[in-house]
Amino acid sequence: MRLTSWATLLLAGSTWLVNARPIEDPRADYVVNAFKHAWSGYRQYAWGHDELRPLTNGTSDSRNGWGASIFDGLDTMLIMGLEEEYQEALEHVKNVDWFSTTTPSKTFETNIRYLGGLLAAYDLRPDPVLLEKAIELAQYVLLPAYDTPNGIPAAYVDVKRGKPTNDKSLILAEFGSLQLEMVRLSQLTGDERYAQIANNVIYAIDNVDTPFPGVYPIIWDLDSFTPSSCNYYEYLLKTYLLTDGHEKQQLDMWKKSVDTIQTYLRSETSGSMVFLAEIDEDYKLLQTGELVCFIPGNILLGARLLGDSELTKFASELMKSCYDTWAVTPTGLAPETWSWIDKAQNISSFPEIMQSAMKTTGFIPQDVQYDLRPETIESIFYFYRLTGDPKYQDMAWKIFESIEKYCKTASGYTRVNDISSSESIQGLDFEESVMSLDEWVYSTEAHAFKLDKPIQVQAQF
Repeated sequence: MRLTSWATLLLAGSTWLVNARPIEDPRADYVVNAFKHAWSGYRQYAWGHDELRPLTNGTSDSRNGWGASIFDGLDTMLIMGLEEEYQEALEHVKNVDWFSTTTPSKTFETNIRYLGGLLAAYDLRPDPVLLEKAIELAQYVLLPAYDTPNGIPAAYVDVKRGKPTNDKSLILAEFGSLQLEMVRLSQLTGDERYAQIANNVIYAIDNVDTPFPGVYPIIWDLDSFTPSSCNYYEYLLKTYLLTDGHEKQQLDMWKKSVDTIQTYLRSETSGSMVFLAEIDEDYKLLQTGELVCFIPGNILLGARLLGDSELTKFASELMKSCYDTWAVTPTGLAPETWSWIDKAQNISSFPEIMQSAMKTTGFIPQDVQYDLRPETIESIFYFYRLTGDPKYQDMAWKIFESIEKYCKTASGYTRVNDISSSESIQGLDFEESVMSLDEWVYSTEAHAFKLDKPIQVQAQF
């Protein structure tokens, strides 16, 4: 059950916060009901497990069996005002034993789902139990990951031993995306070691030479801390915001990386779609996917903070293209990955099937499954909040309708194997919530952390 991320993002623009007035809008009710539908299935068939398998009503414990869906859903339930569901979830959280797991804990997933869920729920409604569980989790599961010769966190931790496993391969988007939650834990507890240990990793990354300034390969070696050939980049900007501008080095790293992305990775088709390519040593690979579509929203957030009109334009063209990969398919769902032909290339030199795809959709689907990805919805959320343009509400709604139509099962929501079937979908009309981007920063898992001091980036409604 992976409803919480995209439901939170849709709902952040359409529901209510705890003790806040409800916003009357029919589309908000539909989204609340979607969450309640998925939650009901999880509660009935998979309570206490990490996920529900919504086609068979079986269970999965891919995140150590502590109830990942419950932790991920805590702040969503508070935002939606689902008090009964929240109280039941809170009882589960109180009784979780971190040492009960029989498998290693994946540091990144534990950080964004469990720690992020606890901290966001605490920010929304302070409860000592939430902070106590967060401190326990950090002490027994997350901090042991940093027990390495160079202080770079290991990918996995043997929780019972309190030691990292022997895996040496690291993924940048994982070990480079831990600091936001750790910084917030330091802010809430007054214990600076969490922020220091996580931010030191970012400073170490900044000292590594790379042929493309600010942009790093995906795979690294733990021992040598060198790349061997992502949401890492979004956390640089968000950590700067969360620390009230004290982490200027991370803002500088973010600006450098975005400049390089725009200079070296931007690629435009003859139909004016703009995507970000990949670099493999000396080759520029014209391929990308839904996982990358959080970037437009992150760039726009930085553009508004910096007052940079060129970055706004760059973010906007990326946003339109990400959305169009949904809008032009028969189901209104985006493929997992796709490629394209750059406008500078001779399209007639490519196979007919590629030419046909470019003429039909403007890109070339590769992996045609939809895996319940929320990244484009995340960017749409930022674009609506930062511009105030209601067209982004309508874009989010169309995606939601497609997910309802093609992904809904009797007990939840599931992935779609092939997004290329047909049927038109009608639309309905929703409004902003009280959770302003001037006061909150969202993690990569859509968990909301309260800023100590407000900023001014959100449009005035």
